[in-house]
Amino acid sequence: MKKYLIVIGSAKYNMGSQMLLRGITQILKENGAEYIAVSSADINSGEDLNIPFTDKYIARQFSWTKKYFILKFNAAINKFMPFFKVIWDKIKEYPLIKEFKAYDTIVLVAADNYDYDTTINTLDILSFIAVSQRQKPKVILYDFSVDERHITKYLKDTASKIAVLSARDSLSYDNLIKAGIEKNLYLIPDPAFIVSPSQTDLPKELEGKKFVGVNVSSLVTGKTDGKKGRAVLKAYERMIENILSHEDLNILLIPHVMRGADLKVLKLLFEKFKDTKRVFLISDESLNGPQLKHIISKCEFFVGARTHATIAAYSSCVPTLVLGYSIKSLGIAKDLFGSCEDYVVNLDLLNDNADILAQKFNLLYSKRAEIKEHLEQIMPKYIQDAKKIGKIIADLRK
Repeated sequence: MKKYLIVIGSAKYNMGSQMLLRGITQILKENGAEYIAVSSADINSGEDLNIPFTDKYIARQFSWTKKYFILKFNAAINKFMPFFKVIWDKIKEYPLIKEFKAYDTIVLVAADNYDYDTTINTLDILSFIAVSQRQKPKVILYDFSVDERHITKYLKDTASKIAVLSARDSLSYDNLIKAGIEKNLYLIPDPAFIVSPSQTDLPKELEGKKFVGVNVSSLVTGKTDGKKGRAVLKAYERMIENILSHEDLNILLIPHVMRGADLKVLKLLFEKFKDTKRVFLISDESLNGPQLKHIISKCEFFVGARTHATIAAYSSCVPTLVLGYSIKSLGIAKDLFGSCEDYVVNLDLLNDNADILAQKFNLLYSKRAEIKEHLEQIMPKYIQDAKKIGKIIADLRK
């Protein structure tokens, strides 16, 4: 029996991670997977995520590791005691590690987990443990984004031991090549591109009207009353004012990570503009990824900070502007358009130019027909390229 275990970070309330999971489970199933288990860092034993084609859910960590003081302890270890990290990760990830022996293929979702620091990564530790199993499972480090300054000696060692390393954008792929990581390396688009939307209702006030989808979150603002937060909010406010100058355009504020992570900031924007009667808010945090993709697919334009919210827009052929904070935003836009200059605004630029989002939106507006036509032409092949990982993984066991 072909048994697959997919390991991911937090996917319970993060619709981006859920869409990624939906994509990879679909791809594996289409390529002969007989049994698929999913392990997410934010579920406890007995919980599930309602991901199609999933036969079992496994908690990555003990429930006590989610306590506030443990999270602070974990952060302290990562920052001040990286030498203790291997032992600590083996302890807290034991509910997952003990399951490794039951699977012949283990897919570790890298995403942007490597693009934060230069210490040994938990995925390096899990990879080492996985390849050491008696039954010799094939280990895949999947859907990778990484800046060259974050490529460590630990990652290089991991790459030499695993069966497949998959980068989701060409900038990350080139960085890995430059670092000498070439063995079993593939450039494969993010699997969230393949996931179909699911019908759901739009706010009744927007029925039959044109609207711009807008997403921002505390991930990019930090503390909203801090310097960075004020700069982001001011830039979004200027952009919204600019959009509302187009009499035929309304605005829909759309969260993509729940439990208040996005709504915390979106509500501030809504309160400022609600009296215009042209700015609306999705406040229902029970909506899943495909339902949010349906809403995003109905937008005339989309402006977002969450990567997988922008992927939902791109794959629906909606002209999209990204507030970028890491290499993944730049790399995906470059792969889609050949350049990221007109499609991604670097977060750091907002400090010096509060009007830059508004200016870039105007450019997006002026090129809207051209952008939409381009996305409609390239998206079928891009989606097929995302599915290539299925055959690569299936062939490992032939």
